[in-house]
Amino acid sequence: MEFREFGAVNIQRPSLDREDLNKKPAAFKGDFDLESVHIGQGDQTRVHGEGNLSHVLVTGVDLSGARLAPLMLSDVAFDDVDMSNAALPDTTARRVEFVNCRGIGLQVAVKQATDMYAERCRFDYATIRIDKVKNAAVFSGCSFRETVFVGDLSNVVFADCELYATEFEVSRAADCDLRSSRLTDVRGLLTLRGAKITTEQAVSVARLIATESGLSVDD
Repeated sequence: MEFREFGAVNIQRPSLDREDLNKKPAAFKGDFDLESVHIGQGDQTRVHGEGNLSHVLVTGVDLSGARLAPLMLSDVAFDDVDMSNAALPDTTARRVEFVNCRGIGLQVAVKQATDMYAERCRFDYATIRIDKVKNAAVFSGCSFRETVFVGDLSNVVFADCELYATEFEVSRAADCDLRSSRLTDVRGLLTLRGAKITTEQAVSVARLIATESGLSVDD
């Protein structure tokens, strides 16, 4: 087993032997049940499908505008995949990672995330709902410009992320770690009870928190 480490948080990586995976063309339309394959390249824009991916590597596939639901992911890696304006409204993710992916305008609801990881991804203008996290979910070096977060962000780590005009409408945020990310014009801060921020961040968002609390702040 391989892990990614973020301080006290360890994320188990997908169990994949990339050299032994059978190559298969992209085919996410209709019902699918794919196991131990490498899906490389392919235009799957606006397809509708549902199914399972297990021990699967997906690289260079265009899933923009696609609708995939329900979607079960177990030991899956997405690399350089375009999910812009896609809809994933019923997703379960176990040991799943996204690297260098684009999810601009993505609409996703993750029913349960177990060891989920995203690195250098763009989730601008997206709506991301997370209902439950087991162990942890980590976003590293990702962009969330005007993104809306809904649900439970407990045990979610934002490492070196850009949160610009991001909106939080969450129910819980216990141990949500925002300390290394940049918070600019964010909204819904009062819903982030239990989240971790630095003293410097607290000072920078103090006016926003006061405004959300109904206070009138005079210069």
